[in-house]
Amino acid sequence: MDQDSFHISFTRSGGFAGRTNQAEIDSTELDDAEAGELRHMIVHSGFFEVLSLNSQVLHMPDQFSYEITIEHGGKKRTLELNDTNVPDHLRPLINHLVRASRSAKRR
Repeated sequence: MDQDSFHISFTRSGGFAGRTNQAEIDSTELDDAEAGELRHMIVHSGFFEVLSLNSQVLHMPDQFSYEITIEHGGKKRTLELNDTNVPDHLRPLINHLVRASRSAKRR
């Protein structure tokens, strides 16, 4: 995998209906504009720089949980989050991945 390419594995589970949505995104399968937009989100979200997340999360009924694994620039990292501990700087990336997982489910 070269420095510009990336791979994302994303799972969102929970919510009122308890459904699970998943997406696998490989930059080599995207058009240049979409790959560039996602690469920008990865870098500017600070995904690889997030030091730790609040382990004392509130457990709220019907909340969503997210598992995101990203391989990019020679690094690989997995974050497990839920609606109560998603940092604001990761929300645009997560929202994009939620939309991608919904699209993947319809295929």
